[in-house]
Formats: sequence, structure tokens, C-alpha cells
Amino acid sequence: MKARDFAELLGLESLPEALDAVAEQLIGTIDGSAELAQPAIRMLEGGGKRLRPLLTIASAVAAHPECSVSPLDERVRAGAASVELVHVGSLVHDDIIDAADTRRGVETVNSREGANQAVLVGDFLLARAGIEAARVSKEVAFSLAVTISDLCDGQSLEGAHEFNVDRTTDQALASIAGKTGALLRASCHIGALCVGELERADALAEYGMQFGMAFQLVDDLLDLVSTDALMGKPVNNDAKSGVYTYPVLVALAEDADPDAFRALMLGAKDSQQAADELKARVLASGAVTETLNRIGEYNKLASACLSDLPDCPTRTGLMELPERYLNGILTEKSDPAHRTW
Repeated sequence: MKARDFAELLGLESLPEALDAVAEQLIGTIDGSAELAQPAIRMLEGGGKRLRPLLTIASAVAAHPECSVSPLDERVRAGAASVELVHVGSLVHDDIIDAADTRRGVETVNSREGANQAVLVGDFLLARAGIEAARVSKEVAFSLAVTISDLCDGQSLEGAHEFNVDRTTDQALASIAGKTGALLRASCHIGALCVGELERADALAEYGMQFGMAFQLVDDLLDLVSTDALMGKPVNNDAKSGVYTYPVLVALAEDADPDAFRALMLGAKDSQQAADELKARVLASGAVTETLNRIGEYNKLASACLSDLPDCPTRTGLMELPERYLNGILTEKSDPAHRTW
């Protein structure tokens, strides 16, 4: 989906222009030495759909339909910038952990400026996010601080279970809640807080969490059913990195020879043959269907969260967004040879 598609779905004709205003705000927040500012701006300008700022804007309107989008309410613009700064800062840190050379075709900070500087750039972006949030209200600042804590916790949980063949699906979902769910939760929560709708903020926060859970499960699934060309990055890579995702763990639970399955999980790190065989066993199991069912459940839960919000086109669009957006990604990015749904 492109910005205009989102605008039509959400009933927000001026959404593309509002997102441009957030992009300007992002660059305007960068106030530091060239050693920090230049790589930070490179990462901020690296592309992406700006889903999180989009959710902040839409949530503000859903909570308070009189919210101005053209021009974009200054509080919402700052709140949207704060969540995107956290997102990009966390990606800079992720790239260090993953030793990634590029992201969306742009050199990562760790590959160009070095890992030590990348730590500082990531921290700098998180700090600038806090400044933007504090400019809006103490409630927005508090929500953002909790989110950064949850992101760290989610990443820590994932790291603690690397190459753990006894990891459970519940443990995988707990990591998702911290790593992905928390930031989409904040995007929606902060949207409501920016327009002073504290009583409606919790419903939008829960919507964002459920959407985030589904979002990450789609990403986990694409690692198994997509191709390098479609994704623009290597696939069948999670198991090689020791990250055993929900679909892999579902397949393990139903496999007739779990010991052999675990041996393939461990062998995938050093053996392409083991990685390919592991993938084949997952795809031959009911794991894809089970993961799709779980994604559907999260999408329905997200939609139900908004039932008590004011009836307006943006609320209706948000209720439809998780299913339409995620189904679109699955259709666009999955290999037809593996598309069984």
C-alpha cells in the first residue's frame, strides 16, 4: 500500500502531505555534531512506509475526529516524529547486533562509521525522540519511555533464546510483544495522547499491540515463504541466526521426529542443506496454516479494540487496516510456489 492507498482507506485526503510534514520534523529534530547528525539523517532518509507515524496521525483523528490533518496538528506532528525516531534508533542498534552492512540499500552506521559510533547514533536518535515527546506532554513522554524499555526487554528475550531448541511458542510471542508490538502500541497510544483523549488512548494502544503481533508473524512467515528477490534481503535466515520463530516452533511441536527436527535447527547455522531441509519440513507441516490463523486472530482482536471509538471514516479504516495491509504484504512478497492459502 502506498500513502494514497492509506489516505483513501482512512478517509484522510491530506495524509501524504501530513507524512511529509512529519519527515520535515524528523530532520529538524537532529541537532548535534556532524559525527552524530550526518549518519542519523542518512538513516532517517533511508526510506520505508512511515507506518508508525501514519498510525499516530490516524489514531489522533480516530480519538478526536476534529483533529487537524491539513495542516497537521503540531502536537501530533511531534508525537509522530518521536515514534519514528525510536523506530530508526532501534534499527541502528539492531544493525549492530546483526552486523548488517545495508538497510533498504543504505549503508548502516556500523558498516560505515563503525559499531562504537553506531551505538552513539542509536542512543542519540532515542534521546531526540524523548525531547520531541516531552514537548507534547508528560503523558506522551512517559508512554515513549515505557516503550523504549519494552523494546530493550523484547530484544533481550530474543537474545536469551538464540539457538535454544526448547524455546516455546509463548516465549516467541513474548519477544514479539516487546520488539514489535510495543512500538505499534506506542504509535497509536501517543496519537490519542497528543490530542488529549486520555480515556480513548488505552483502546488504541491495545489495537496497536494486536496489530504489531500480527505484523511480526507475517514477517516471520515471509522468511519461509518468500524469496531473496521479493524481499530484497536473504530469506530462510532466521534459523541460521538461531532465532526460532513461531512457525518453526509450531512445526517442531507437531513433528513426528522432534529430535531430528532439533538437529536440523542447530545444523542450519553452518549447513545450507540443513537450513533447506528444515524449511521444507516446516512448509510440509501445518505451521503455515496455524500461523495464518493466529495472524487472523490478532487482526480481529485489533479491530474489536476500536468498537467504542467515535464512528468516523478513520476509525472504520483503522479497523480494516491490519487485515488489508498484512494480506497485501503476504500476496506481494510470498513465492507463489509456497502460497497455499
